[in-house]
Amino acid sequence: MNRKPHEMKKNRVISIATISSIAVGIIIILIGMTYYKYAISEFGVIDTSDYKQYESHYVIISEEADAPFWDAIYQGALEKGKEKNAYIEKIGDNLSINYSLHDLMKIAIASKVDGIILEPNGEEDIKDLINEADDVGIPVITVIKDAASKRKSFVGINSYNEGQAYAKQVAQIVGEGKRKITVLLNSDISNTSQNVIYSSILESVGQRNVEVNSAIVNTQSTFSSEEDIRNIIMDQENPPDVLVCLTAVDTESASQAVVDYNKVGEIDIIGYYDSDIILRAIEKNIIHSTMTIDANKMGAYCVEALTEYRATGRVSDYYSVDISGVITYDNVEDYIKSETSDEVESK
Repeated sequence: MNRKPHEMKKNRVISIATISSIAVGIIIILIGMTYYKYAISEFGVIDTSDYKQYESHYVIISEEADAPFWDAIYQGALEKGKEKNAYIEKIGDNLSINYSLHDLMKIAIASKVDGIILEPNGEEDIKDLINEADDVGIPVITVIKDAASKRKSFVGINSYNEGQAYAKQVAQIVGEGKRKITVLLNSDISNTSQNVIYSSILESVGQRNVEVNSAIVNTQSTFSSEEDIRNIIMDQENPPDVLVCLTAVDTESASQAVVDYNKVGEIDIIGYYDSDIILRAIEKNIIHSTMTIDANKMGAYCVEALTEYRATGRVSDYYSVDISGVITYDNVEDYIKSETSDEVESK
Protein backbone atom coordinates (compact mmCIF):
# COMPACT_ATOMS: atom_id res chain seq x y z
CA MET A 1 0.00 0.00 0.00
CA ASN A 2 1.39 3.37 -1.02
CA ARG A 3 2.16 5.86 1.70
CA LYS A 4 0.18 9.01 1.79
CA PRO A 5 2.00 12.16 0.64
CA HIS A 6 1.82 13.79 4.06
CA GLU A 7 3.38 10.68 5.71
CA MET A 8 6.27 10.73 3.24
CA LYS A 9 6.80 14.43 3.84
CA LYS A 10 6.78 13.82 7.60
CA ASN A 11 9.42 11.07 7.27
CA ARG A 12 11.67 13.36 5.20
CA VAL A 13 11.39 16.07 7.85
CA ILE A 14 12.34 13.55 10.56
CA SER A 15 15.31 12.34 8.50
CA ILE A 16 16.53 15.86 7.87
CA ALA A 17 16.15 16.71 11.57
CA THR A 18 18.10 13.59 12.56
CA ILE A 19 20.92 14.34 10.14
CA SER A 20 21.00 17.97 11.29
CA SER A 21 21.19 16.88 14.93
CA ILE A 22 24.11 14.56 14.20
CA ALA A 23 25.90 17.32 12.26
CA VAL A 24 25.38 19.81 15.10
CA GLY A 25 26.66 17.21 17.56
CA ILE A 26 29.82 16.68 15.52
CA ILE A 27 30.37 20.43 15.31
CA ILE A 28 29.96 20.77 19.09
CA ILE A 29 32.46 17.95 19.66
CA LEU A 30 34.97 19.58 17.31
CA ILE A 31 34.54 22.95 19.01
CA GLY A 32 34.94 21.28 22.39
CA MET A 33 38.15 19.56 21.31
CA THR A 34 39.50 22.82 19.90
CA TYR A 35 38.72 24.66 23.14
CA TYR A 36 40.27 21.85 25.18
CA LYS A 37 43.53 22.10 23.27
CA TYR A 38 43.46 25.90 23.64
CA ALA A 39 42.80 25.60 27.37
CA ILE A 40 45.66 23.22 28.03
CA SER A 41 48.04 25.44 26.06
CA GLU A 42 46.92 28.51 28.02
CA PHE A 43 47.03 26.97 31.48
CA GLY A 44 49.95 24.61 31.03
CA VAL A 45 47.95 21.41 31.59
CA ILE A 46 49.62 18.35 30.13
CA ASP A 47 47.90 16.93 27.05
CA THR A 48 48.26 13.17 27.29
CA SER A 49 47.80 12.84 23.54
CA ASP A 50 51.10 14.72 23.06
CA TYR A 51 52.80 12.97 26.00
CA LYS A 52 56.53 12.45 25.65
CA GLN A 53 58.66 10.36 27.93
CA TYR A 54 62.05 11.79 28.90
CA GLU A 55 65.11 10.02 30.23
CA SER A 56 65.80 12.68 32.88
CA HIS A 57 63.89 15.22 34.96
CA TYR A 58 65.81 18.32 36.09
CA VAL A 59 64.46 21.25 38.10
CA ILE A 60 65.59 24.88 38.27
CA ILE A 61 65.27 26.68 41.61
CA SER A 62 65.85 30.36 42.40
CA GLU A 63 64.37 33.05 44.63
CA GLU A 64 64.06 35.18 41.47
CA ALA A 65 62.35 32.52 39.33
CA ASP A 66 59.91 35.07 37.85
CA ALA A 67 62.65 37.51 36.76
CA PRO A 68 63.39 37.89 33.01
CA PHE A 69 67.03 36.87 33.55
CA TRP A 70 65.94 33.57 35.05
CA ASP A 71 63.40 33.02 32.32
CA ALA A 72 66.27 33.28 29.81
CA ILE A 73 68.32 30.77 31.84
CA TYR A 74 65.32 28.46 31.83
CA GLN A 75 64.84 28.79 28.06
CA GLY A 76 68.50 27.94 27.48
CA ALA A 77 68.18 24.91 29.75
CA LEU A 78 64.93 23.90 28.04
CA GLU A 79 66.48 23.91 24.56
CA LYS A 80 69.53 21.98 25.73
CA GLY A 81 67.22 19.59 27.58
CA LYS A 82 65.48 18.72 24.32
CA GLU A 83 68.85 17.73 22.86
CA LYS A 84 69.70 15.63 25.91
CA ASN A 85 66.23 14.07 26.27
CA ALA A 86 65.72 15.79 29.64
CA TYR A 87 62.56 17.46 30.92
CA ILE A 88 63.35 20.84 32.54
CA GLU A 89 60.97 22.20 35.18
CA LYS A 90 61.18 25.64 36.80
CA ILE A 91 59.52 25.16 40.17
CA GLY A 92 58.35 28.14 42.19
CA ASP A 93 57.43 30.11 39.07
CA ASN A 94 54.13 32.06 39.01
CA LEU A 95 52.73 30.33 42.10
CA SER A 96 49.98 31.85 44.25
CA ILE A 97 52.06 30.93 47.31
CA ASN A 98 55.65 32.12 47.68
CA TYR A 99 57.63 29.10 48.79
CA SER A 100 61.04 29.70 50.32
CA LEU A 101 64.20 28.40 48.70
CA HIS A 102 64.36 25.87 51.53
CA ASP A 103 60.84 24.59 50.78
CA LEU A 104 61.50 24.36 47.04
CA MET A 105 64.64 22.32 47.68
CA LYS A 106 62.70 19.98 49.98
CA ILE A 107 60.03 19.56 47.30
CA ALA A 108 62.66 18.73 44.65
CA ILE A 109 64.38 16.18 46.90
CA ALA A 110 61.06 14.56 47.88
CA SER A 111 60.11 14.37 44.19
CA LYS A 112 63.28 12.35 43.53
CA VAL A 113 64.25 14.40 40.49
CA ASP A 114 67.35 13.43 38.51
CA GLY A 115 69.15 16.74 38.99
CA ILE A 116 68.81 20.22 40.51
CA ILE A 117 69.97 23.55 39.06
CA LEU A 118 70.10 26.00 41.96
CA GLU A 119 70.95 29.61 42.72
CA PRO A 120 71.86 29.38 46.44
CA ASN A 121 71.32 32.33 48.77
CA GLY A 122 74.22 31.82 51.14
CA GLU A 123 72.19 30.35 53.98
CA GLU A 124 73.59 27.35 55.82
CA ASP A 125 70.38 25.32 55.57
CA ILE A 126 70.54 25.55 51.76
CA LYS A 127 74.08 24.18 51.82
CA ASP A 128 72.82 21.37 54.06
CA LEU A 129 70.02 20.62 51.58
CA ILE A 130 72.53 20.50 48.70
CA ASN A 131 74.44 17.90 50.69
CA GLU A 132 71.20 16.05 51.48
CA ALA A 133 70.30 15.93 47.79
CA ASP A 134 73.75 14.59 46.94
CA ASP A 135 73.49 11.95 49.66
CA VAL A 136 70.33 10.54 48.07
CA GLY A 137 71.86 10.54 44.58
CA ILE A 138 70.55 13.86 43.21
CA PRO A 139 73.40 15.95 41.72
CA VAL A 140 73.20 19.72 42.21
CA ILE A 141 74.64 22.37 39.90
CA THR A 142 74.93 25.87 41.36
CA VAL A 143 74.52 28.84 39.01
CA ILE A 144 75.39 32.56 39.36
CA LYS A 145 76.21 32.07 43.06
CA ASP A 146 78.22 29.21 44.47
CA ALA A 147 77.98 27.33 47.76
CA ALA A 148 80.62 25.48 49.76
CA SER A 149 78.92 22.10 49.59
CA LYS A 150 78.73 18.81 47.71
CA ARG A 151 77.48 20.50 44.56
CA LYS A 152 78.94 18.91 41.44
CA SER A 153 79.69 22.03 39.38
CA PHE A 154 79.27 25.80 39.37
CA VAL A 155 78.13 27.81 36.35
CA GLY A 156 79.00 31.47 36.79
CA ILE A 157 80.14 34.68 35.17
CA ASN A 158 83.85 35.41 34.88
CA SER A 159 84.13 37.63 37.97
CA TYR A 160 87.31 39.41 36.92
CA ASN A 161 86.03 40.38 33.47
CA GLU A 162 82.69 41.43 34.95
CA GLY A 163 84.46 43.59 37.53
CA GLN A 164 86.58 45.24 34.84
CA ALA A 165 83.51 46.00 32.71
CA TYR A 166 81.72 47.65 35.63
CA ALA A 167 84.87 49.56 36.60
CA LYS A 168 85.22 51.07 33.11
CA GLN A 169 81.64 52.33 33.19
CA VAL A 170 82.08 53.81 36.66
CA ALA A 171 85.34 55.51 35.62
CA GLN A 172 83.55 57.02 32.63
CA ILE A 173 80.80 58.50 34.80
CA VAL A 174 83.32 59.77 37.35
CA GLY A 175 85.08 61.52 34.50
CA GLU A 176 81.82 63.37 33.85
CA GLY A 177 81.87 64.83 37.36
CA LYS A 178 79.94 62.32 39.49
CA ARG A 179 81.55 61.69 42.88
CA LYS A 180 79.38 59.46 45.12
CA ILE A 181 79.21 55.83 43.99
CA THR A 182 76.97 53.27 45.73
CA VAL A 183 77.31 49.59 44.82
CA LEU A 184 74.26 47.49 45.64
CA LEU A 185 75.25 44.15 47.18
CA ASN A 186 73.10 41.28 48.36
CA SER A 187 73.24 39.90 51.87
CA ASP A 188 75.19 36.77 50.88
CA ILE A 189 78.64 37.57 52.25
CA SER A 190 80.01 34.40 50.66
CA ASN A 191 79.28 35.74 47.16
CA THR A 192 82.83 36.34 45.98
CA SER A 193 81.85 37.70 42.55
CA GLN A 194 80.28 40.84 43.98
CA ASN A 195 83.38 41.37 46.11
CA VAL A 196 85.54 41.18 42.98
CA ILE A 197 83.34 43.77 41.25
CA TYR A 198 83.47 46.08 44.26
CA SER A 199 87.26 45.79 44.45
CA SER A 200 87.60 46.50 40.72
CA ILE A 201 85.54 49.67 41.07
CA LEU A 202 87.62 50.83 44.01
CA GLU A 203 90.82 50.28 42.03
CA SER A 204 89.52 52.09 38.95
CA VAL A 205 88.72 55.30 40.82
CA GLY A 206 91.15 54.93 43.71
CA GLN A 207 93.35 57.88 42.72
CA ARG A 208 90.44 60.28 42.27
CA ASN A 209 88.44 62.35 44.72
CA VAL A 210 85.55 59.88 44.72
CA GLU A 211 83.48 58.34 47.51
CA VAL A 212 82.69 54.66 46.94
CA ASN A 213 80.49 52.71 49.33
CA SER A 214 78.27 49.66 49.32
CA ALA A 215 74.68 49.12 50.43
CA ILE A 216 73.08 45.81 51.30
CA VAL A 217 69.85 45.04 49.47
CA ASN A 218 67.42 42.43 50.76
CA THR A 219 67.00 39.80 48.05
CA GLN A 220 64.23 37.79 49.72
CA SER A 221 61.63 39.34 47.42
CA THR A 222 61.26 41.94 44.69
CA PHE A 223 59.27 44.15 47.06
CA SER A 224 61.97 44.19 49.73
CA SER A 225 64.57 45.00 47.07
CA GLU A 226 62.46 47.90 45.80
CA GLU A 227 62.01 49.31 49.31
CA ASP A 228 65.74 49.20 50.10
CA ILE A 229 66.64 50.89 46.81
CA ARG A 230 64.04 53.62 47.29
CA ASN A 231 65.45 54.35 50.75
CA ILE A 232 68.96 54.67 49.29
CA ILE A 233 67.78 57.01 46.55
CA MET A 234 65.82 59.20 48.98
CA ASP A 235 68.67 59.44 51.52
CA GLN A 236 68.66 63.12 52.47
CA GLU A 237 72.10 63.14 54.09
CA ASN A 238 74.19 61.23 51.55
CA PRO A 239 72.30 60.55 48.30
CA PRO A 240 74.28 58.71 45.60
CA ASP A 241 75.32 60.14 42.26
CA VAL A 242 75.71 56.66 40.79
CA LEU A 243 74.01 53.36 41.58
CA VAL A 244 75.79 50.20 40.49
CA CYS A 245 73.34 47.27 40.27
CA LEU A 246 74.59 43.70 40.12
CA THR A 247 71.24 41.98 39.40
CA ALA A 248 68.49 42.46 36.84
CA VAL A 249 65.88 42.87 39.61
CA ASP A 250 67.86 45.65 41.30
CA THR A 251 68.44 47.36 37.94
CA GLU A 252 64.72 47.48 37.12
CA SER A 253 63.83 48.57 40.66
CA ALA A 254 66.40 51.38 40.58
CA SER A 255 65.17 52.51 37.16
CA GLN A 256 61.58 52.74 38.39
CA ALA A 257 62.60 54.49 41.60
CA VAL A 258 64.52 57.33 39.90
CA VAL A 259 61.47 57.91 37.70
CA ASP A 260 59.02 57.88 40.62
CA TYR A 261 61.09 60.32 42.68
CA ASN A 262 62.17 62.62 39.83
CA LYS A 263 65.84 61.67 40.09
CA VAL A 264 66.39 61.03 36.38
CA GLY A 265 69.56 62.89 35.40
CA GLU A 266 70.62 63.31 39.03
CA ILE A 267 71.40 59.64 39.63
CA ASP A 268 73.11 57.52 36.99
CA ILE A 269 72.45 53.77 36.97
CA ILE A 270 74.88 51.12 35.81
CA GLY A 271 72.87 47.95 35.49
CA TYR A 272 72.88 44.27 34.76
CA TYR A 273 71.17 42.28 31.97
CA ASP A 274 69.26 43.35 28.87
CA SER A 275 65.55 42.84 29.53
CA ASP A 276 63.12 44.89 27.46
CA ILE A 277 62.45 47.17 30.46
CA ILE A 278 66.17 47.86 30.90
CA LEU A 279 66.75 48.48 27.18
CA ARG A 280 63.87 50.95 27.03
CA ALA A 281 65.21 52.74 30.12
CA ILE A 282 68.61 53.13 28.43
CA GLU A 283 66.86 54.47 25.34
CA LYS A 284 65.20 57.13 27.55
CA ASN A 285 68.47 57.97 29.34
CA ILE A 286 67.12 56.64 32.65
CA ILE A 287 69.87 54.00 32.82
CA HIS A 288 73.40 54.92 31.78
CA SER A 289 74.53 51.43 30.75
CA THR A 290 74.08 47.74 31.47
CA MET A 291 76.11 44.54 31.25
CA THR A 292 74.70 41.94 28.89
CA ILE A 293 75.15 38.26 29.72
CA ASP A 294 74.26 35.21 27.66
CA ALA A 295 71.76 33.77 30.13
CA ASN A 296 70.66 31.13 27.63
CA LYS A 297 74.21 29.78 27.53
CA MET A 298 74.25 29.61 31.33
CA GLY A 299 71.12 27.45 31.30
CA ALA A 300 72.56 25.23 28.58
CA TYR A 301 75.80 24.75 30.54
CA CYS A 302 73.81 23.67 33.61
CA VAL A 303 72.05 20.91 31.66
CA GLU A 304 75.33 19.86 30.04
CA ALA A 305 76.96 19.59 33.47
CA LEU A 306 74.14 17.45 34.88
CA THR A 307 74.05 15.20 31.82
CA GLU A 308 77.81 14.69 31.81
CA TYR A 309 77.91 13.89 35.52
CA ARG A 310 75.05 11.38 35.30
CA ALA A 311 76.69 9.70 32.31
CA THR A 312 80.31 9.57 33.54
CA GLY A 313 80.29 10.35 37.27
CA ARG A 314 82.63 13.26 36.57
CA VAL A 315 82.19 16.88 35.52
CA SER A 316 84.18 20.11 35.34
CA ASP A 317 84.13 22.00 38.63
CA TYR A 318 83.48 25.37 36.95
CA TYR A 319 81.79 26.59 33.75
CA SER A 320 82.58 30.23 32.96
CA VAL A 321 80.38 32.64 30.97
CA ASP A 322 81.83 36.00 29.93
CA ILE A 323 80.15 39.39 29.77
CA SER A 324 78.77 39.58 26.23
CA GLY A 325 79.08 43.36 26.04
CA VAL A 326 78.06 46.70 27.49
CA ILE A 327 74.87 48.37 26.27
CA THR A 328 74.74 52.18 26.30
CA TYR A 329 72.62 54.89 24.69
CA ASP A 330 74.91 54.76 21.65
CA ASN A 331 74.23 51.13 20.77
CA VAL A 332 70.92 50.32 22.49
CA GLU A 333 68.91 50.66 19.25
CA ASP A 334 70.84 47.73 17.79
CA TYR A 335 69.80 45.54 20.72
CA ILE A 336 66.18 46.70 20.57
CA LYS A 337 66.04 45.89 16.84
CA SER A 338 67.56 42.50 17.55
CA GLU A 339 64.98 41.79 20.26
CA THR A 340 62.15 42.83 17.92
CA SER A 341 63.37 40.66 15.05
CA ASP A 342 63.73 37.68 17.39
CA GLU A 343 60.11 38.13 18.55
CA VAL A 344 58.87 38.29 14.95
CA GLU A 345 60.79 35.11 14.02
CA SER A 346 59.42 33.26 17.08
CA LYS A 347 55.88 34.04 15.95
